[in-house]
Amino acid sequence: MIKYIVFDFDGTLADTLSFIKEIAYEEFENVSDHDFDVLREEGVGALIKERKIRFWNLPKTVLKLTSRMTNVQGINLFPEVIDSLLVLSQSYKLGIVSSNSEKNIFDNLKKHNVHHLFDFIFSQSSLFGKDKVLKKMCKKHQIHHSEVIYVGDEDRDIVAAKKAKIKNIAVSWGYNSKNKLRQLNPDFLVNSPKEMVSYLS
Repeated sequence: MIKYIVFDFDGTLADTLSFIKEIAYEEFENVSDHDFDVLREEGVGALIKERKIRFWNLPKTVLKLTSRMTNVQGINLFPEVIDSLLVLSQSYKLGIVSSNSEKNIFDNLKKHNVHHLFDFIFSQSSLFGKDKVLKKMCKKHQIHHSEVIYVGDEDRDIVAAKKAKIKNIAVSWGYNSKNKLRQLNPDFLVNSPKEMVSYLS
């Protein structure tokens, strides 16, 4: 029986793509709109391969992005997200798993007055596999994998949930396209927060 709904933050609850683009253009050489088209249609793995990013350079790249995101102001939650969280919190315990900082996430949720709806924020880098992060989250909060459903916007979210034996919902308004998400065969694929609520109800 599902007791917990755990959300990814960036691209799922929060509209952060424009900020990621701005940071990427400032921090890295030869970044183009094509790179973000690849990210959306083919996933982060394809982008790493096309850009020929060395594995040992990934931690430095991720650190640059996450450290800059900590100071970003003006991040908004996607339309309908707040109303959906209010509805879902009446029937489920809510959590967040993200590589974004706990403070950044909490401050953003507090700004939108929804911080009190969440039981926990689990912040940890997913560089070596988000499935490991999901498993650690379950262990820390004593959640059985059958009691949680994970909501994310990327192909790697679906893959991680499957590896962790957790049911998943893919949302099409984030970093990956609907077509890319469908290829990974998520348990559910939704096009709006309102549609997500209808599935979970």
